[in-house]
Amino acid sequence: MSSKVISSEKLPVPFFLVVALCLALAFAPVSATFALTEEETKRAEALIPLLDSPQELWAIGEFVHLGPPAVPVLGKALQHPSRRVRVNALETMSLIKDKSAVPFLNAQASNVQEVPAVREKALRIAVRLDPSNALPALQAMAKDPSDTIRNAVVHESRYVKDKDVIDLLITLLADDSTGVADGAYRTLYGFTGRHVERQDFVQSTKEQRVAWSRDWAKWWAANRDAFQFAPETPAAMPSEKFSF
Repeated sequence: MSSKVISSEKLPVPFFLVVALCLALAFAPVSATFALTEEETKRAEALIPLLDSPQELWAIGEFVHLGPPAVPVLGKALQHPSRRVRVNALETMSLIKDKSAVPFLNAQASNVQEVPAVREKALRIAVRLDPSNALPALQAMAKDPSDTIRNAVVHESRYVKDKDVIDLLITLLADDSTGVADGAYRTLYGFTGRHVERQDFVQSTKEQRVAWSRDWAKWWAANRDAFQFAPETPAAMPSEKFSF
């Protein structure tokens, strides 16, 4: 009786095993190596196209296994024409959790040629990794013509305790979009606890927003030097009706 040998190469890898591998790698100790060897760099660069393929989870796991030294290669992946590659490169940077990724993330967030969803994701990861160095990206994105991008700025600013962010948010109170202005007001309230009656940015005119922004700038000029960020932000803004 003859027996047949089944090649392991033809057996599909169960999906849950791939996921388990990626999770295990994500929580694995980071290597003490400070830079990839030439061979490791070539191997990492060969993984970039796989970030948009059925093997994307495996490729992400390989990058995570390489750890922080792989960040420059992932930075190259952010220039790839495939949006899926760029998104997975960002996701991998968030799993590696190393601040060396922040300059790449800030550059991607500030890139006006990039699609808004990718820019928002890059900003969100940069802020989570190192909020103290997020200010340049926030300032650049605050001038973007897209309401979506400016909304991302006022939302992510909540995690950046920097007095220059207060200045930025006060400027955005006069934004052309009522949604952006209202978001800036709510973030300012979270930082300062200052609630001004009759300032309803959702139902405001441009002229009112400009005037209110000036009012906040005057208050901030008088309080900036003595202002200290609280360990925790206050609760949600009081809910009330406004009349004009």
